Amino acid sequence: VLADGMACRVADQAALDVLAPHLDHIVQVTDTEVAEAMRMLLADTHNVAEGAGAASFAAAWQERASLKGQVVGSTLCGGNVDSQTLAEVLNRSSRF
Repeated sequence: VLADGMACRVADQAALDVLAPHLDHIVQVTDTEVAEAMRMLLADTHNVAEGAGAASFAAAWQERASLKGQVVGSTLCGGNVDSQTLAEVLNRSSRF
């Protein structure tokens, strides 16, 4: 899993209770979409994003038609991506 920093076995009910009233919907992204988001962020902003750090951008990109004309914020972090994974993503490895 490319966005392993977001992985959890069971969602925390207390966290869900806090978030649920403020959510319109949840967007599910694939490893392929996350990898593409990582590549786009590096190419366009020259910032490295780990999988979990690029997932919110991948979700926004997936929904870009419905977000058109709106201001959208996305978290970007990259400190935990290892060089082999980053190289595979940038080389468009079939793994992702």
